[in-house]
Amino acid sequence: MATGKHIYPHPKFPTKETVGLNLHEKKNLKATIYRGEGEIIEDTIIYKSDNPEIVSIDDQGIVTAHKEGYTEITAYGRGKTARLGLEVFSVPRGIKGFTAHRGVRKLAPENTMAAFKLAGDYGFDYIETDIQVTKDKKLVLFHDNTLKRMYGLVERHICDYTLDELKQLKLTGGNGLKEYPDEKIVTFEEYLAYMSTISSKPMIELKDPTLSTENKDQLIVIKNLIDQYGLASQARVTSAILDNIEAYEAINEESTLAYIVEDPAFDDLELLQKHHFLFSIKYEAANKDFLQKVMDSGLEVDIWIINDKKTAKALLEWPITSMTSDLVVFDH
Repeated sequence: MATGKHIYPHPKFPTKETVGLNLHEKKNLKATIYRGEGEIIEDTIIYKSDNPEIVSIDDQGIVTAHKEGYTEITAYGRGKTARLGLEVFSVPRGIKGFTAHRGVRKLAPENTMAAFKLAGDYGFDYIETDIQVTKDKKLVLFHDNTLKRMYGLVERHICDYTLDELKQLKLTGGNGLKEYPDEKIVTFEEYLAYMSTISSKPMIELKDPTLSTENKDQLIVIKNLIDQYGLASQARVTSAILDNIEAYEAINEESTLAYIVEDPAFDDLELLQKHHFLFSIKYEAANKDFLQKVMDSGLEVDIWIINDKKTAKALLEWPITSMTSDLVVFDH
């Protein structure tokens, strides 16, 4: 039988990548030591920050960001060390607007009341969502073409179910399921009723392609509900389907209309100007020079999806009106 002392690996932080923090943010970065097969050794780990003025860390691995800058923290245990980079950014409010993508979908299942309420509590400027039409012609909030990712139902669609049937389904996908296990699909009216009680404004994507064809009559329902809750002048109504947004334009009176694009070759400023569309562009496809032309023409620009604080900080200098995120990237 082999003899000798145990050799343990280094302590491990939850991630190897440099962690971006908001100013004054607290985050649990507790390190662990494993003894093969994923078994955690319950042992004392000593933590140290290279620059406590930027980030401090307590004996439980909870870090607190105090001011902008870069530093590293060290976890020491069983004679070995692990290091992790931390970068603190200040992304102040008021320079650009911030939009919660399907609510704060990194913390709660997307397009649920839990995700929307988190966005409202954090004070996002806009809370984005997606409209689709059920089998019995009800308006619900859901992003995907199928129910596979969120409900585990392969090749099934929103239009295959009535609202009552959808309300019976249990979520199997999305973030924060343990914290929010009982969330149900949300109707458009439930979303508007909540939005009418908070300062955040609605950003409503006409996701369902049938809204410009066989379900075109539902656009009137959408408009009437927005009007009913007094949100017309606050709302952004958006779509990546040009036919959808042009169909809504025909009945629109007060809402801002936005065209969603992820093609890096898109440069049709004339189209945007003709309809006075807000230009919603994927970050990876954005051309800064074209964005400047859009802004110079008096139009607004939203850029998506911005999920790291370093990029959000840089975008404060870009020719954009707002940025859309799955989590909170601004100071709070």
